[in-house]
Amino acid sequence: MSNIAIISKSDSTGGGASRIAASLARLLNDLPEYEAHHWVGRPGINADWFTYKLHGGQWLSLIQGVCAIGSRTIGLPDFLTPELFIHLQRKSVNYDLYHFHDISFTFSPIALKWLAMRKPIIWTMHDCSPFTGGCIAPLDCQAVYSGCNKCPQLNKLPLGTKIDFTGAMQNFKIKLLGDYPIVIIVPSQWLAKEAIKVVNFKVKPIVIPNFVDTAIFKPLDKNIVREILGLPKDRFIVLLTATNLSDKHKGNYYAVEALKQLKSKPLIIAIGKLDEHQNIFFKGLEVVTTGYIYNDQLLAQYYACANIFLYPTLADTFGCVAIEAMACGTPAIAFSTGGVPEIIDHDQNGWLVKPKDTQGLAAGLEIAINEPLRLKSWGKNARLKAEKHFNRDLFINRHLALYDKVLSKL
Repeated sequence: MSNIAIISKSDSTGGGASRIAASLARLLNDLPEYEAHHWVGRPGINADWFTYKLHGGQWLSLIQGVCAIGSRTIGLPDFLTPELFIHLQRKSVNYDLYHFHDISFTFSPIALKWLAMRKPIIWTMHDCSPFTGGCIAPLDCQAVYSGCNKCPQLNKLPLGTKIDFTGAMQNFKIKLLGDYPIVIIVPSQWLAKEAIKVVNFKVKPIVIPNFVDTAIFKPLDKNIVREILGLPKDRFIVLLTATNLSDKHKGNYYAVEALKQLKSKPLIIAIGKLDEHQNIFFKGLEVVTTGYIYNDQLLAQYYACANIFLYPTLADTFGCVAIEAMACGTPAIAFSTGGVPEIIDHDQNGWLVKPKDTQGLAAGLEIAINEPLRLKSWGKNARLKAEKHFNRDLFINRHLALYDKVLSKL
């Protein structure tokens, strides 16, 4: 039996990257030849049996909090975290393989280097932070390619500091990825190309797209689901979702601007965190807010009850929410950015427009509202693509093949 440690910021109650990590651990534990433990920085209340707190215990949690603040005070966010000191004191490591996912706020790159010198390491990059000075998405910043400096996101999380050592932090990570045989997984060809522009990898990145559980996320009768959820059966419903609806990277400002341009006003369902003082965000629109939904079955009902999913992300490397909506037969209208064009095929299973083009989003919405047969075709094709390209078996089998290859070299 192979023992696998999976490390991520949170568990299935977290964002997309942590949810993928938790799902992978669950799938591995369903197999007799593997045992996977999921080590997380911030576990939810009802964590799975295989989930462990990385900075376990009251004192370690307190030290972790102090380190998170202290490392930002000196301009080295997350480089000095408790597990660094714990690992430096250990004489051995217990797992056959370590598989990292999102590690901002969670695991020090210095500790990762320590492990890479002793055990096989796989690192799934869910965003750009493994090869930047700390930001998740450089957006329009070109410094990432020539060397991070004068960071425009310095005071924003996950950086959250006043001292700019982004160049030094980026150089450390680039050297780590170039000097050690860390196996890199990326969910999209786009992210692989971006990473290769910055890093001379010792091991070329491997593309394994994220997956959706098509047994949970599936088309449902819209009238029945709307009745269950207390939503009107005769309205055109547009769905918006993000962990934090006001996150600028998610582009919902552009979604709101596009919705305000429509001749007819649809009902909007907004899934995600939104503080009360931020409700002005949707001023002038008819909106039902649900808060963040942790239950996949309930989330699937909301996806399935909507007519269209409006997905104006500015920076997603792949987008689990897009394939979840598509699996429910709800097509997406999105910006053609990041890994999104690898999910959505324009006018086949959704609609793509140039980034920040609110008129383009509005035009796509008008088509969805006024051409029901076209919309129906998008939805049918969206489900088919999710089933064929983003299913569970493809996802786990690609990981198992990679694990076998890595472990066979021991």
